[in-house]
Amino acid sequence: MKAVEISETRQISIIEKPEPQITESNDIIVKIKAVSICGTDVHTFQGEHPFVKPPVVVGHECSGEVVACGAGVTKFKAGDHVAIDPVFGCGSCRACKSGRANACADVKCRGVHVQGAMQEYFKIRECDVHKLPSSVTDLALGAVVEPMGIGAQACWRGNVSEGQVVVVFGAGPIGIAVMLNAHCLGASCILIDMKEDRLERARQLGAVAAYSATDPELKDKILAQTDGEGPHVTCDAVGHPAIFEQCIDLVAPAGTVVLLGMDGRPNNVTELQIFKKEMTVVGSRMNSNMFPIILDRVAQGKMNLNDMVSHRFTTDKASDAFKMAVEKPEGFLKAMVTF
Repeated sequence: MKAVEISETRQISIIEKPEPQITESNDIIVKIKAVSICGTDVHTFQGEHPFVKPPVVVGHECSGEVVACGAGVTKFKAGDHVAIDPVFGCGSCRACKSGRANACADVKCRGVHVQGAMQEYFKIRECDVHKLPSSVTDLALGAVVEPMGIGAQACWRGNVSEGQVVVVFGAGPIGIAVMLNAHCLGASCILIDMKEDRLERARQLGAVAAYSATDPELKDKILAQTDGEGPHVTCDAVGHPAIFEQCIDLVAPAGTVVLLGMDGRPNNVTELQIFKKEMTVVGSRMNSNMFPIILDRVAQGKMNLNDMVSHRFTTDKASDAFKMAVEKPEGFLKAMVTF
């Protein structure tokens, strides 16, 4: 079968590798239809990932059609259209037993810690497969259920609810996913970004406001839209010390700050700032059992998966897809590779 491999830094190759075989009773083999490109994949492509190094087959946002099932599989059959949850933990620690494998000390993500899905056929466990609603007639769109799930996780961690105002820093795919999930919960969103085309997309998708991160009146504008108190929830969907500091500064007393971006650098937040507002500061990592929630919202017509996709590339143009994901030209949100 064909697979898309990051063979060297900034070099994509189409390789041949053996097709996966059923070896366990709960195995399912999926014929991959589409894999969307995540920031993690881009970091690997650029040689910037701390531990994922070429040559490697990446890809963890994926969808496809079931073609074979192990003897113990009961919920799926050949022909089912599915999305795949790439996150799995050890299964025995406290986090895993509480349903939060994403917080397992030994958590793994397919396409990062183990082989990815950017190949014609992919073997997966039954418990990681989720059937797409019949309303999703474009099978490729199942590949963006995973990033939508990251947005749902952030909203759950932030306890987002009806009538709240949520400020999201970053109007890229994950920031948009947070916004779309917040809308499903009855909240309104203000998006902040450096790029005007992304801010315009956020407005088109329902943001009540979208401001440049460099706007000198940013804080005043946000306070004016929140009765002078600040938003109920702020979310850093970028990952930068200065943005964390802004989230802490802007959030209303008794509000919640959600840290969704990743950055190991120190920041200038003090305990006193958190204490005075009695705010809640939470981390949000990948997703924990959010696929059913996303698929239910899609089935009810509350969420459109196509809102996340801006570009599609066939397998032979995979190199172009990665290059575009690096360069992020005007109008770019998320690219996917189709098989």
